[in-house]
Amino acid sequence: MKRDGRRWTIWLPHALLALGLAAGLAVGLADRPAWAQAGRGTESGAMPGAMPGAMPKHEVLPPAAGAGQGTLPGESVYQLESTWTDQDAARVPVGALQGKAQVVAMFYTNCQYVCPLIVDEMKKLEREIPELMRTQVGFALFSFDSARDTAAVLKAYEGKRDLDGRRWRLYTGAPDQVLELAAVLGVRYRKEPSGEFSHSAIITVLDRNGVIRYQMLGLNQDRAPLVKALRAAAQG
Repeated sequence: MKRDGRRWTIWLPHALLALGLAAGLAVGLADRPAWAQAGRGTESGAMPGAMPGAMPKHEVLPPAAGAGQGTLPGESVYQLESTWTDQDAARVPVGALQGKAQVVAMFYTNCQYVCPLIVDEMKKLEREIPELMRTQVGFALFSFDSARDTAAVLKAYEGKRDLDGRRWRLYTGAPDQVLELAAVLGVRYRKEPSGEFSHSAIITVLDRNGVIRYQMLGLNQDRAPLVKALRAAAQG
């Protein structure tokens, strides 16, 4: 992770949040806009024990300064230096997603309730955008389950859920990478003694430079703002 100059001031709160999550603390993303303080979950898909709260009003942000100019904005998720393994067993940096608008969520393949619904929501979104726009959009799923979700397991899940590998990328990474990404996306999660994961349900739209443009918190929400944000991110 970049730790010099302005980027240090941007990423320090996220690093502290990662430490808090590791200790099982409920720490908020205080440095992010109110609409993006997303780690609390909602009634549907919430993490057990999460603080209940009203759904914040979402907004679509304007393009970040520096977007499309060859350099990443300081608030880009792609400032993370983590490397992940995809469903084709390729090792790729998270920044490899740059260049297209991305719809991103965290999940795990053994999840029986929340995760299938998250994927369902993302597939509905895929169907709702025009065919021509689909070439400008990617869908990325990052697994919580570093131990069980191998590349082969992710590949089988891709087939089981009928995900088009040209647009859908599934990733597995080390536990510290999962923790770091979850902190930046505002996703709260906890590994249970059973080996399963309790987690919040958040779908995030990133622009081409990896800046968060919109987050849908919880399931069965109105997707119209999500579609609008994705169109803007894909065309920007």
